[in-house]
Amino acid sequence: MQGGTLEGCRVVVPLGPAKIAGVIWSVEHTVPEDLNKKLKKVIQRLDPAPLVSKELLKLLKWAADYYMAPPGMVAAAAFPPGMQGNAVKKIKLHSNSSLKKHAGQRNIIDYNLLKTLVPDSLPLDRILAEEAASEKIEIWWQPVKLPPDRQITIVEPLVSPEQLTSAGHSLKNRAPKQAALLVTLATTGAVPRTELLRAAGAGRNSLERLRQLKLIKEVVKKVPRDPLLNTPDLENKPPPVLNSHQTEVISSVTQSGAGAYLLHGVTGSGKTEVYLKLIEDRIKHNRGAIVLVPEISLTPLAVSRFNSRFPGKVAVLHSGLSKGERLDAWSMVQRGERTIAIGPRSAVFAPVKNLGIIVVDEEHDDSYKQGSTPRYNGRDLAVVRGTIEKIPVVLGTASPSGESWQNAQHNRYTLLSLPDRATKEKLPQITLIDSNKQEFALLSRELLAAIGKRTAKKEQSIILINRRGHSPIQMCFACGHVEKCPQCDLSLTYHRHGEILRCHHCGYWKSARTRCPKCSGEEYTRQGPGIQKVQDALKELLPQTRVIRMDADTTTTKSSHWKIIRQFAMGEGDVLLGTQMVAKGHDFPNVTLAAVIGAEMGLYMPDFRAQERTFNLLLQVAGRSGRGDKPGEVIIQTTDPDNPVIQMACSHDYKAFITQELEMRKTLHNPPASRMVRLLWSGKNEAKVRKAADATCAAQLPATCTLLGPSEAALARISDKYRYSALLKAPRHQTLKTAVQALRKTFGELKQTTVRLDVDVDPRNLM
Repeated sequence: MQGGTLEGCRVVVPLGPAKIAGVIWSVEHTVPEDLNKKLKKVIQRLDPAPLVSKELLKLLKWAADYYMAPPGMVAAAAFPPGMQGNAVKKIKLHSNSSLKKHAGQRNIIDYNLLKTLVPDSLPLDRILAEEAASEKIEIWWQPVKLPPDRQITIVEPLVSPEQLTSAGHSLKNRAPKQAALLVTLATTGAVPRTELLRAAGAGRNSLERLRQLKLIKEVVKKVPRDPLLNTPDLENKPPPVLNSHQTEVISSVTQSGAGAYLLHGVTGSGKTEVYLKLIEDRIKHNRGAIVLVPEISLTPLAVSRFNSRFPGKVAVLHSGLSKGERLDAWSMVQRGERTIAIGPRSAVFAPVKNLGIIVVDEEHDDSYKQGSTPRYNGRDLAVVRGTIEKIPVVLGTASPSGESWQNAQHNRYTLLSLPDRATKEKLPQITLIDSNKQEFALLSRELLAAIGKRTAKKEQSIILINRRGHSPIQMCFACGHVEKCPQCDLSLTYHRHGEILRCHHCGYWKSARTRCPKCSGEEYTRQGPGIQKVQDALKELLPQTRVIRMDADTTTTKSSHWKIIRQFAMGEGDVLLGTQMVAKGHDFPNVTLAAVIGAEMGLYMPDFRAQERTFNLLLQVAGRSGRGDKPGEVIIQTTDPDNPVIQMACSHDYKAFITQELEMRKTLHNPPASRMVRLLWSGKNEAKVRKAADATCAAQLPATCTLLGPSEAALARISDKYRYSALLKAPRHQTLKTAVQALRKTFGELKQTTVRLDVDVDPRNLM
């Protein structure tokens, strides 16, 4: 192994007949004799120095322990993509490096080449580790060199979406991959080939067959490799003058230093400018920064703002980039060429040199919680990393999560406030419309008039309806049969574009133009509102209004979020119609109307956070209006106008809401009044899943631990797998950990290979 720091390095080890890459998690210098005889030798050390700093490795160990997750999967979340295959290790030799004499005239050299030039008697890996630590050399990974402009192939349909769906339906049984490609194209339209193949789970042969059938064509285009070149230039304004509240917040953070700060600022209060000023101060002191945003759709706006203020210092890190692009960005951050890393939750692991501050924008958002193993929360890990690195962490939002608000009330976080809008405009007036009394099914007369008024004045509107598709239910007009997903037992959503019925949980689809399987009827009624139905209604009732739609179906490609935001920001649309992604973080000064259709939709979900999510969403979308120098207006349509949650959102009264919410949580012993773990059993045989869940929960648990369940999950079957869940509650995390260990041991003793048990610590989704 040649010495040097070993923890955090990758090595090749034997595992049965195979050889796999693993990460050295810790080093034990004394090993019991009986175990020593069973140990196998490491075959090869892949890294001369750890890929991550000791502070970051400490964070990974904390995360693996706290979230009870496999260490290797936690480490994989932090290590750069593309390390295998087309990535090569590069070394830059400074003049004082002892290895210069072996490299000849080369200042930058491949690791593999240097290894052949250095005598076998020299411990190269140890020398590299020591000289990297003393900054005599720099080590990084980069992809095999690609041209400045690379070519991508775009797949374009040659027939209408309905014809694609029809062809897909006929191919579904004999060529399911071709059918999947067609239905994906019917929904998305033209799309890059690699993204289409990934979305459909198909191969090139299936695509070639469709090309031969003259259903599609392929067009080659050149695109820039650097994702920053595609960033919309939305921020070319000079920095605004700070108000007294902003100045006070900045002073508090810079003077107090390390610690967690909860920045509670009303929408439009200038939180982003506070972030920029704090980071500017860190940059002046040669420190770096991490900026977390809840999801990819917000990354373009954040990158635009920060890149315009700190040109050449920003790196983008998110899963929407190619592996090569992500590795490029990761390497630039690790080498110190880029000092500000921006991205969703995984950016919390960015290897920023001399890290000086972490910002978590919209800290309340559930998107910071990873939905699959390792199920970490990026916001919470940011606070832990700040503690390890001894730096400030700023959590900003207009509607703090219950957990963060309680932490502030108990002085674990420092509470900072921005009570007024930066433009000195008042918060917009909110009008509540009872949907039960509307003349038109989806759009009230008041909302239509308000949209028309804005369009006539060349102002803009944002409308939110938090439901994809055209209608959530397709029902037979003759017999009342509802089309359901055969793999999930949930109603299929009707999508008008392509005439498709789609399951949004497992991806199953079928043509909407089929006979009723129960009575062979051919007429259907499509019930319930969806975003496509609202789009059709706007087109019919306000034909002169230009509508841009932003939802999961219009943002399937890598740059689609960016294009839609730029299009609307440049005034190419009068209305931005979208799901919840339009409510988060966007700052369009020309938007003077925000509206919500179906405000009550999320209130009655079987989740104790349902009211908090609904309140936050209403508050956030209301905040999109009147952010410039023009007054704003908000219209909320709901079938439950007297609901206290909706009433408090209309009065912008966060403190009244959170006080009531936390009191109710305390009564029911729900977080943050307790700690919680969710257990989820899943498998294809319902009887075995139920039996495994019951048997697992028979384990002996600590006295202070409460077990609720097991019972059928709210979504009882997804992707043809039956699901049972249980909730564990306890006053302390350590108690939950002891309980989970006992439950896992009992589950392991069942030797049940067809049932899977997942453990979710601090769950954000109980469905």
